[in-house]
Amino acid sequence: MSLLRAACAGMLFLAACASTNKSAAPEPRATAPRVEGVEYGFHPQDPVRVGWGDRGMMAFLELLRGPQGQRIAWRRVGPCCGTGAPTELEVFEVTYDGLAAPVSLYLDPNTAGAVHAPNGFNLQGLASRPQVEQEETPRVIEL
Repeated sequence: MSLLRAACAGMLFLAACASTNKSAAPEPRATAPRVEGVEYGFHPQDPVRVGWGDRGMMAFLELLRGPQGQRIAWRRVGPCCGTGAPTELEVFEVTYDGLAAPVSLYLDPNTAGAVHAPNGFNLQGLASRPQVEQEETPRVIEL
């Protein structure tokens, strides 16, 4: 099971770093403008950009957890239309124990990007690094 989790984490990492044509200059991507009050993953204008098609979406959902590490249950609702985005988005209804009502998450299977957990969720195996406090005065080492 840990091998599967490591493979899923590796796929997410590769999806975030993947490029199909390394010899040509990267083409500018059409990204949806940020909308005031829109949260990452909860709206078609700011979807989770998992890339790698169905495999990327399944890897993301396998790693997605509730705030206390609860496993999620999900149901594919279908493609999202009418967003004006150049690629189709997929909508998933997601819930976990303790969540009052299921929420809809929007995933972009065709565009890779920096992936992080939407508000109220965590990604298993990906923890944020604690901030290191800097000292006011530098330490001097005497020889």
